[in-house]
Amino acid sequence: MEKVECWKPIILTLKTTKEYKNPFLDCTITAEFTGPNNQKIIREAYWDGENIYRVSFAPTGIGIWKYRIHCEGESDINQKTGEIECIPYTGEYAIYQHGFLKISDDHRYFIYADGTPFFWLGDTHWEFAYRENWDKSNHSDMKSMFKGMVDRRVEQGYTIYQTNLRSDALMGGDSLYWKEPNIPNVEFYQNELDCRMHYIAENGLVNALGFAWFMSIENQIEKYQNLARYFIARYGALPMVWTIAGETAGYDKSKQTFYIDSWREVALVVQKLDSYQHPRTVHYTNERPFASYYQDEDWFDFTLNQAGHGDFVVSVDDYKAFLKEHNNKPFVEGEAFYEFCSTLEENGTRMCTDDMVRRVAYLTMQAGGCGYTYGAQGIWDNVWEKGEENKMIIFNQYDIPWYEAIDGIGGYQMGYMRKFYEDQKFWELYPYQTNNESIGNPFGKKMPLISVTKDKKHWVFYYPESTRKSGNINGLNNAIYEMQWFNPRTGIYDENINEIQIENKTWKIPMKPDRKDWCLVLKEK
Repeated sequence: MEKVECWKPIILTLKTTKEYKNPFLDCTITAEFTGPNNQKIIREAYWDGENIYRVSFAPTGIGIWKYRIHCEGESDINQKTGEIECIPYTGEYAIYQHGFLKISDDHRYFIYADGTPFFWLGDTHWEFAYRENWDKSNHSDMKSMFKGMVDRRVEQGYTIYQTNLRSDALMGGDSLYWKEPNIPNVEFYQNELDCRMHYIAENGLVNALGFAWFMSIENQIEKYQNLARYFIARYGALPMVWTIAGETAGYDKSKQTFYIDSWREVALVVQKLDSYQHPRTVHYTNERPFASYYQDEDWFDFTLNQAGHGDFVVSVDDYKAFLKEHNNKPFVEGEAFYEFCSTLEENGTRMCTDDMVRRVAYLTMQAGGCGYTYGAQGIWDNVWEKGEENKMIIFNQYDIPWYEAIDGIGGYQMGYMRKFYEDQKFWELYPYQTNNESIGNPFGKKMPLISVTKDKKHWVFYYPESTRKSGNINGLNNAIYEMQWFNPRTGIYDENINEIQIENKTWKIPMKPDRKDWCLVLKEK
């Protein structure tokens, strides 16, 4: 009997006796797995060339899993049975220690299967599928571009690898995924994608994957439904989040309804076929007010927002307004300022710095978000070397290649942010609201942003670099609190912990130590 660790995939190999004109569409093989406590998981086999089909399966509970194969017309494999023993995972990665992702009962954040809170910290790799080199590198410390970047983000504390297949003609990927219409190019999957998808998973990261960009769906709905089906079969037993499509609605107002409706059809296929029910969303279009096309639909599990790279000013008011109206699903800022990006934000074209990245990241969390996706110019657009032609030069006017971008200080600081919010139990924090939104509002301009637990015993303040004002906050408990500063640039807490006696449930917010950004933690003693 084969053994496999819990939540880790095992692959079964099957051989058909017939030849099919279209081995993907003309032959359907499913495996029904029954585990402890009568758990049932159905997995479709994927065609892997010639007469070979494989079933990828990750057991979700310790014990014996029995399976039965179903394939009408294939007497050698139809009703074939077997058993797999699931044993405890012994490794170091949380995604296998605690299980695949789902949404918390209060719909505010992600949890692992066992209920442990999960912090979304992503890195943007839009061209991971075929342009991130597996077998070469020009970074002095990395032998592989792809593996080196994954390793670096794991070391820094990232949990999400945010990707897009770019599986369309415009992006140059159409011919890679299909050998001919509706027949997968299995050699591409075997030689390029398998190693990348499994390396991400084997290193404990969750792949937040989109199938293409918005415009690709024109006259292609069935094609992308088929691509989704094949991907779910081949990779759906890995730790995944389905982001369906990039910038889903596009920017042509006359076509937005068409794009929204079309990609919904793909999302519904994902919902139907994915037995693990990995979380589903879309990568929203950059607009103001923030996009909300699918917020109340059953298949749509969380918001993956796009604040953009400077097309609009990134303001806390936008987050407040959105989350006030749409507070029934977790919120992640999925694409904002990329470090090293040439941006038009606020003060005209300039390079986006780590200071700008931190501002939006902490703003997201303080406003009620549950995670953030970082990005670095030169990585998302896969710039191999300085001076090379780049279709996205508008964002890379400072000519930053990947091997410089991967070492950006902001990339490290996002890991500090994750650790900070996990220390503060981010899942217990809510945005602080005043009784009067116009007077003494800490969310106002130049004021720190505040989040607090329901019992008012634990307060977290973020002071952006622009913070210049102090003010009173109300609603504290009349008790002794301990106050400690945290430096988001270094990830270090101040050694000094000061005691504060609160009277009349009111406290004057202190000024920050210097002009840079800071966090302040206030906890009842």
